[in-house]
Amino acid sequence: MGNERALLLFQQVRIDLFQSLNVSEIDTGDGVGVIQKDAHVYYKGESFLGDILTVKIIEVDMKKISLDFKYEVLNQNGKKILEGSTQLIAYNYNLKKIGRFSEVFLNRLKEVLN
Repeated sequence: MGNERALLLFQQVRIDLFQSLNVSEIDTGDGVGVIQKDAHVYYKGESFLGDILTVKIIEVDMKKISLDFKYEVLNQNGKKILEGSTQLIAYNYNLKKIGRFSEVFLNRLKEVLN
């Protein structure tokens, strides 16, 4: 599995999380979305075509201007094949500058993750 595939898996699980909150990566509320600043992929085992993968968000460190996600990917036998992380920065796409996440969004995110 290439790095780009791992990052797509991470993005999809984030999109699913955001959709469960009725927000998106483009607008988490108050016109502020996210932009990815950093990403890491750590391979822990082999993956093969046809494997059924489970992608989990295992931790989110929340700040006013950033979200640090940690992920793990398991195969159908429960073996960890990937770990990774992404740092997302609050970004106001209308103003084209760094923004701040609303307290409402951060509180809703905390509720869903606990």
